[in-house]
Amino acid sequence: MKRLLPHALRVELRRAARWLYCLPQRPQLARRRAEHPDAYPHLLVEHSSKLVRKVAADLMPLQINKVHNLTLACSRLDGLLIEPGEVFSFCSLVGRTNRWRGYRHGLEMHNGELIGAPGGGLCQLSNLIYWMVLHLGVEIVERHRHGFDLFPDDGRVVPFGMGATVFYNYVDFRFRNTLAQPLLLRVSVEPPVLRGRFYSDRDKPFDLEIVETAHRFFRSDDGSIWRENRVAKQVSYRDGRPPVTEEIAHNLARVRYEVPEAMVE
Repeated sequence: MKRLLPHALRVELRRAARWLYCLPQRPQLARRRAEHPDAYPHLLVEHSSKLVRKVAADLMPLQINKVHNLTLACSRLDGLLIEPGEVFSFCSLVGRTNRWRGYRHGLEMHNGELIGAPGGGLCQLSNLIYWMVLHLGVEIVERHRHGFDLFPDDGRVVPFGMGATVFYNYVDFRFRNTLAQPLLLRVSVEPPVLRGRFYSDRDKPFDLEIVETAHRFFRSDDGSIWRENRVAKQVSYRDGRPPVTEEIAHNLARVRYEVPEAMVE
């Protein structure tokens, strides 16, 4: 019966179910903007990513629209203050990304294919925030990633597979601030990059590095190309405690672009 319903109606039913499920959690969500950003002078982590990637010529207008969409979404998130114990929810803060709210058709993945959809491209913002959050060592409450590797590396500095895809409202990215200090989020579109930073009223009591190991491309039995790696965090405490290394991801995804044969195992 479910498959007989139109796709748009199935999506709205899932959104309604998700809204009801999350309703008791709303008091935990961070929603307040910092009234005095200067009260949080300590830069904890920062990152930037290239706004426009190399894609086929017919997809380039969707890349340009993505920059517009990112600008709108940043205006919803910039200046957010996340107090200890509060939960950041990307979907709750950004809201619906439809054309009535000013969003344009940008790149979005659907069933492993790139299409144009209102609000497409916002995963770049959730990806950027996720990468910064990993360096803060806080609790990841909800995170999803694509099952495909969509683009070849183009100045990539982040290990493959470290994304956080979103789709309002039932594919969300959420984290809880488990630090004993507030977090101030600043995000902005600054061509040619999307830029993000987390600040606080004091420095964090550790240094954290994300490292990639066992990276490879390989061919499966059916001839398709896959990409695999493992990612760990290395934490060094400033109070003299022993350092800690912990694996945080084992990524495996089918590749959707041409890979030089010499790179394939």
